[in-house]
Amino acid sequence: MTTFKRPGPDIDKVHQAWRAWTNGDEPLPGRTLADLKIAGVDAIVEQLVADGLRPELAEAWRLWERGKVGPAESLVALTGHGFADLVEALVRP
Repeated sequence: MTTFKRPGPDIDKVHQAWRAWTNGDEPLPGRTLADLKIAGVDAIVEQLVADGLRPELAEAWRLWERGKVGPAESLVALTGHGFADLVEALVRP
């Protein structure tokens, strides 16, 4: 039996999805969050939690994943908790 190993986050795709949202190229908050999840933001958030960093950012993401807040509210919370800075830090060499 083969086990599935999930690929790591695609930082370029995370950056592209976030930029599309912040630049206004993607007007649908749900699509933006779906693109971020496909790119692996949930794995990034898990690592932040494991490292004891950015609990407020992790909580903002988890609330959306659990259906407790809508996509627009989630993006506002992520923005307010410094997600843009995190994304920029991830793409810096």
